[in-house]
Amino acid sequence: MTPFLAALPDRHPPHVCDVTLPGLVLLNCSHALALALVTPAAGVGVWRRPALAFQAALAACPADALPDGRVTIAATDDAIAAGLHQLLSHGHLPVAVSAGIAADATALARHFARATASRRLQIRLDAVNGPACRRFHQDHVRARLLCSYRGLGTELAPANVDLNAGPAALRLDTGWVAVLRGHRHPLAAGPVLHRSPQAAPGAPAETRLLLAIDADPDEGQF
Repeated sequence: MTPFLAALPDRHPPHVCDVTLPGLVLLNCSHALALALVTPAAGVGVWRRPALAFQAALAACPADALPDGRVTIAATDDAIAAGLHQLLSHGHLPVAVSAGIAADATALARHFARATASRRLQIRLDAVNGPACRRFHQDHVRARLLCSYRGLGTELAPANVDLNAGPAALRLDTGWVAVLRGHRHPLAAGPVLHRSPQAAPGAPAETRLLLAIDADPDEGQF
């Protein structure tokens, strides 16, 4: 894990955002992702990013153009790039949008692989219509990366939240990146729970595009 921390540039110091949730590392830079994996009191790291260049064009695409699938691959640079190319081939996105997602997801997967010292990764691009997980929970994985490229992002809450009713303490914006420790992590999952975003009553349904990456999925997960 530490080699990724050492490789991060020092010339752009992290800026802490104005949301406080015990166990959450929330920064305006990618340091948050690795820090959540090595800080015992943490459990989730969130990198708050500005809007992505392809975000508006992706939002305008029809839902049936979105890719949907998963691959389990070796955690090498070449295999990651090939895996993302395979997943994106399942959709019918404009070339510029597909290329933007491929570049961003490949970079995130490579960072995640180094930060978790993974041998293998499971990478998913999920076209999700409606809340996939309504109940706050933690995952039986070692670590998971989440980024909503289209639609609302994951919701976070403290461990004492009402698991079924919430409310959430923080909902990630589109394009923000989260790394979550799971129950199989050596430091345990930490005190932060998560769930899929819940649409406001009466709000029109929106199909999200979610990137999810698991570290060494062969170790067991759900």
